[in-house]
Amino acid sequence: MEFFGGYSLARLPGSGPGNNLNGALGSFGWSLKPWLQDVIYGNHYGPRFFRRGHNRWGITPFGEALIGGSREDTTITGTGGYTTSANCISYKVGGGLDIHPSRHWDIRVFDADYYRTAFGTGLHQNNYWVSTGVVFRLFGGRE
Repeated sequence: MEFFGGYSLARLPGSGPGNNLNGALGSFGWSLKPWLQDVIYGNHYGPRFFRRGHNRWGITPFGEALIGGSREDTTITGTGGYTTSANCISYKVGGGLDIHPSRHWDIRVFDADYYRTAFGTGLHQNNYWVSTGVVFRLFGGRE
């Protein structure tokens, strides 16, 4: 079982300059096998695959395929202003790299995902999501 805490940045291009969303993020992972983990990453869920092995620097690459939901809130201010919301199914596919300095701690150097949303009828948006932080492994770790 492991817990991740860190910083994330999502880039959501749109008409005009687009939006950058950033802030703290957490995830929870339950190891089913040494190479397979069931992950709850923000509001997305799915498998994470590790390439574990012994190497000089304790580096572990991983890949993931997650599904979840996304919400978009838009507020127009001024005379006749309004607020609207939309929900959609979204996907994150990507991977990252962990460094393993001790038995219970990892440094998540990066986790970068293609982040597809589908706001609007028959539309989709191509976004990206990047995070970095630390991982705490409970109940022993790997050596």
